[in-house]
Amino acid sequence: MATISRLWLVFGYLLCAGGMALAKDPSTVPWTLPELFTRVPPLTHDALGRLPLIVIEPFRLTPEDRSFEEAKPLPAEVIKGLAVRGLTQWIPPDARYIPFALALQQAGARVVFMEGNAFNGPAGEVPDGLHQLPADFVRDPEQPAQQPHYPCPLLLEGWRQKADSLRAMLKKYKDAGVQVDAAWLDWEIEPYPGKSQWNEARACSRCRAQFPPGVLDDFQRYRAFITRWRQSLFSTYVVAPFLEAYPTCSVTNWEVVISSPETPTPNWSGLRDIPPVSLGMFNTANPVVYGNTLWCKYHWQEAWQWPLDVPHMDRVYTAVMLGEISAHCANALRSAPDSRSVPWVDRFCADDRDPKIPILSRVRYREILRHCWLRGTDSMQIFNPNWFPTDPTYQAIVTEEVEDVVQVYDEMLAYRPILERGQVMNTAAPGITDNGPIWSGRRLGDTVLLRAFTQATRAVQVTITPFSDADPVTLSCPPNGATYLLTRQDKRVKVERK
Repeated sequence: MATISRLWLVFGYLLCAGGMALAKDPSTVPWTLPELFTRVPPLTHDALGRLPLIVIEPFRLTPEDRSFEEAKPLPAEVIKGLAVRGLTQWIPPDARYIPFALALQQAGARVVFMEGNAFNGPAGEVPDGLHQLPADFVRDPEQPAQQPHYPCPLLLEGWRQKADSLRAMLKKYKDAGVQVDAAWLDWEIEPYPGKSQWNEARACSRCRAQFPPGVLDDFQRYRAFITRWRQSLFSTYVVAPFLEAYPTCSVTNWEVVISSPETPTPNWSGLRDIPPVSLGMFNTANPVVYGNTLWCKYHWQEAWQWPLDVPHMDRVYTAVMLGEISAHCANALRSAPDSRSVPWVDRFCADDRDPKIPILSRVRYREILRHCWLRGTDSMQIFNPNWFPTDPTYQAIVTEEVEDVVQVYDEMLAYRPILERGQVMNTAAPGITDNGPIWSGRRLGDTVLLRAFTQATRAVQVTITPFSDADPVTLSCPPNGATYLLTRQDKRVKVERK
């Protein structure tokens, strides 16, 4: 995992544990519920019974409001105001929040757990859990400062203790009459299959005795082994306790996706493919769809001879953001069609603070969101941290993140039966320099909902056969996108542009 991602984990962990410091001037912090309710209208289409959207920033009544950190429930009318916008306030899996959960439930909202965690995790929280290294071992300079050493990946005691604590916490929720609908964790913790982790493991006398022969001698074998092992650890010690208590609970964790030899899934950064892995016991995937400014450093090529402007950076964002979710969807259609998908999404992730890097445009962001919904998404987690608490230039983005997602969600809910039961038709992801048609669709019976656009400056066309026993159709794919409703009428297909 990239060092910058590890640094972000600190932010996520602190946010979930105690919240971010707020600027004292209310004019610089528009992230309040009155502002949100003004700028984000209620849904015009029914979302009753669906998994809600959640937002990384806790909802606040005023800029100084600390009720979330103090586990004080929101007023019932506020909970209902969020619900009619498709939103709910997540709570951490902590018994202190049982009254909050009951308040959500009594107001008709769903109960969703979310929690950030970072670094060594359960494996490093027990005595003698870290690697046994020789005195002359040289630490990897790329290793996060907060992790002087990693835990031995094959030790299970810390995980067993974590499972016991989860079961005890969940019993308190059940005894209180709380129905937990989802546990969407953000535990970006060890074991991870990185090179610094591998370097320590192969130098550790205990790991040398525990690992299967040959695994520690080759990084690619280690990477594949740890990817599978990590999924097994989470399945056994995290997912199982949740499903024991709440069998219908949607359970996922950061970047839980399916990857296969036939369709390797790119990781969150688009820099490398994830080794073959299943969902294990997870019933919900968590692709990462971030408009991260790092993508400029990671993917921009001077050979393109493009100006570094919004239209061209939009291409980079689009390719990376649709990469992981599309490949996961293709794999899920083959091996786990009954699973759910709840991605993290955002337009502006400022891991690179260089002001010269253009932010993803709102028009393209909404376009990407539409394609996510049509590629198997069931709900979304909105990543809208207040990156610059004292800079008014960026304050509006915190709320815009929610505004964009809710608006597109409402648009998709107009076709709710297709959204929920329609078969995904296309998972091809565009390349950065792609000027051809980009389309996504879902088919239900004799009807198809389809969205199409192009990264070219002028409209292009695409010809598809939406029904195997009907005529093909040719559709226009404009730069700003178009939505089509296709209806089979014997051999002919009726085309309506929405």
